[in-house]
Amino acid sequence: MRRVTLTIGLLVLASVAAVGFGQPPPPVTPAGGVAPVPAPPTAPADIPLSKFEPLAAFPPATQHAVRSVLLGSGWLTRMSQAQGRFLYGYRPALRQPMDGDHDVKQAVAALAVARAAKFAGDDRQAAVASQAVLALLAVTKIDPADPTCRVPVASSAACNRVGFAALLALAVYDLPAADDKLVAEAERLCGFLRKQLRPDGSVHYADDPAADPTKLDPAGVNEYPGYALQALAASHRARPAEWKAAALAAALEHYRGWFKANPHPLLAATLTPAFADFALQSRSADAPAAVFEMNDWLAALQYGATGAKHPLWAGGFKGWAGGRAVEAEPGFECGAYLQSLSCAYLLSRQGTDLARAGRYKQAAADAAQFLTGMQYVEANTRHFENTYRANVLVGGFYLSPSEGNLRADATGGAVCGLLRFLASGAEK
Repeated sequence: MRRVTLTIGLLVLASVAAVGFGQPPPPVTPAGGVAPVPAPPTAPADIPLSKFEPLAAFPPATQHAVRSVLLGSGWLTRMSQAQGRFLYGYRPALRQPMDGDHDVKQAVAALAVARAAKFAGDDRQAAVASQAVLALLAVTKIDPADPTCRVPVASSAACNRVGFAALLALAVYDLPAADDKLVAEAERLCGFLRKQLRPDGSVHYADDPAADPTKLDPAGVNEYPGYALQALAASHRARPAEWKAAALAAALEHYRGWFKANPHPLLAATLTPAFADFALQSRSADAPAAVFEMNDWLAALQYGATGAKHPLWAGGFKGWAGGRAVEAEPGFECGAYLQSLSCAYLLSRQGTDLARAGRYKQAAADAAQFLTGMQYVEANTRHFENTYRANVLVGGFYLSPSEGNLRADATGGAVCGLLRFLASGAEK
């Protein structure tokens, strides 16, 4: 793995990826003319970043996405602490760290850095991601009764064990050049997830085996099963097994029906990457159909340039409450929606429905533009002291256009969404 170092020119241009507080940039125009867009750092031909040279040849949304990924992953790298965990969050107005850390959100950050390291060929980020994975594995243990199963120790309302195990396993599978021992630990985490599968295809995510998850945690039913299925799909890709394919097929049937009766944007966003991966592995006809159903519905929730109450909301998504869409400020959750739409576009462009593919491509580009406008860069941090903004602010994604607080999982989710966009074909 070779590290790609950001050039000064790229950092300067990335700093204008948002002007003001939460809006995408116009190009920098010096006196006497329009400045040319510098190229991204020279990258070896065998890493994904290399395909974006010259960067100026790509659409504006793609240019902003590349710079935002590099700055966002750089911020997460700076937030890595000596024990391997990331600084959970920061309140810039108070210059104070934020309370509320828990393992699920640490795993999101680790996953983002692992994917970014692979994207840019960055050895330092690969080391940070590996250290984070090892730190999080330390809060799990091998089940004494079943050595094929690694069980998360943490258990609280703030840290769901199924979501944590799934995200940690995904981080391992996405580490650049993960060794066999680490992959074996990810397989043990998937062994824990296997025990949460139910005969009807559902994933039981509550810590109490006898509990009804939908009554315990209304939000969790929309996120954690999807993460678990993403991990199983990644596991099946790394080490194929009949039980994994059978579990994904059963989950596809169950959650396709569940979504029709209980739609939710986070349910669509977390199930889609799992079903898209399963579709590519199995050539299932039902998996793309389920992905398109969910993402047709999801795209309809997106704010257009003229349909939002505030111009900074354009490209974001409406809220969901009481079983219906509500006018609400969008935020960092757009990273999950961008992942979903990018996966849907990747599948749709393999077919003949060009109209649907075009809708997904535009929706993904608009979501990417919204996200890149929600990042601290040089242009919107000039009122802060130079060392502080460079070390603490620049590169982090804030929670919403009106809330400037930083969290590791918010930046991690945005980076993951933008990376999925850059790998989907929608970036062209």
